[in-house]
Amino acid sequence: IGTGGVGGSIAGFLSLAGKDVTCIARGEHLQQIRQNGLHLKSDLKGDRYLQVKACTADEYNETPDVAIVTVKGYSIDSIAGLIGRIKSDKTIFVPLLNVYGTGPRIAAAAPGATVIDGLIYIVGFISAPGEITQMGTTFNAVIGARPEQGISAERIQRIADELNEAGIAVAVSDDINRDTFIK
Repeated sequence: IGTGGVGGSIAGFLSLAGKDVTCIARGEHLQQIRQNGLHLKSDLKGDRYLQVKACTADEYNETPDVAIVTVKGYSIDSIAGLIGRIKSDKTIFVPLLNVYGTGPRIAAAAPGATVIDGLIYIVGFISAPGEITQMGTTFNAVIGARPEQGISAERIQRIADELNEAGIAVAVSDDINRDTFIK
């Protein structure tokens, strides 16, 4: 959810690893992705055009196993309706922003959704409509549930494994509040 520098880079890496990816975007950026594919210019993966599914939040009608949320913090309220509409008992929402603490904000905006927390370290940006530039060799994240959530470590580890297989270095925390400030 959000195909900017962070979300577009994640989508590109997952697509290159053969994962089923849908990008939620808008405007000219969305139109270019639909027309030409997601153009990933990456120091780690090279220059690639990737055919990925892409749609607006209103058009998206699937129930994902995992939804990675990468919208800016000030846009969280704008995606609450989408999260409420697509959530299921099996769906885990993983906020991966360059600021910590959005998990509880998303959970409050979309009651009943299973939202863990995370923090990502990357240099990525939209360099042109439909084009994402990922720079450097740092593409790391830490994810985890808050202890009071009671989400099984195995579920979170499966998400980390998928991201690690795609070339994103993800650590799983058993106390995300503690570890985001250490790792």
